[in-house]
Amino acid sequence: MIFAAPGLAQPLPRLLDALRDRGHVVEPLGSAPDPRARAPRHDEIASPVSLVLGAPRPGGVEPDLALEQLPEARLLVISLIGAHPDARSAPLRTLWQLEEKARGAGRAALTLRLGPLVGPASPLWLRLGSHPRLPRGGRKLLQPVLEEEVVEAIHRALAGRVPWEGCHEIVGPEVWSLAELADLAGDSTAGPAGAWEPSLDVLEEQRLCEAEPWLAHFGMEARPLAAAAQGWAA
Repeated sequence: MIFAAPGLAQPLPRLLDALRDRGHVVEPLGSAPDPRARAPRHDEIASPVSLVLGAPRPGGVEPDLALEQLPEARLLVISLIGAHPDARSAPLRTLWQLEEKARGAGRAALTLRLGPLVGPASPLWLRLGSHPRLPRGGRKLLQPVLEEEVVEAIHRALAGRVPWEGCHEIVGPEVWSLAELADLAGDSTAGPAGAWEPSLDVLEEQRLCEAEPWLAHFGMEARPLAAAAQGWAA
């Protein structure tokens, strides 16, 4: 069972929807199911109670309140590459504070710092495919990670296939400039213009990281981005 605080910022709602599709039971915090309610279906994955924490939208449930409501739950913290107490971007400072709360909560905690997520419906990919003006001429270097692989990593953790511990920087093994990524997106996006996710100020502070540690922890191999993108028809 996964509980998530209402009002979480993207990409968390999207990731939680994908986990539901994988058979996980996801409930909003504060709406614990009645004990007389149905048992999980055979295709729903039963697991220890997990509390998902991430950056809230304005008016969302604050982490302290969420921690109080489920005092025994293990913690899954969804953060971003660049989280740091001295980050210039306020969201990155807020995420560092969230990570600190989880580390001091005295319970099992798994923290994932995400790089830029890309996939056929990812806002960043859609934005790049709309031919936007790129900051600094697109020179910023990034390590985009396939959104489906982030979902797979979380699925493996929730299913008990990997240790529930540590802070992992979830990035792709390939380094792309923003301009190269936009070229790859090309004209593949004929639909919505998407969004900068994360925001441009956060992207600017995201440094390059080693991908091998998280891939080893979760027992995964990353697909080449260009090969994956070939199947993303608009």
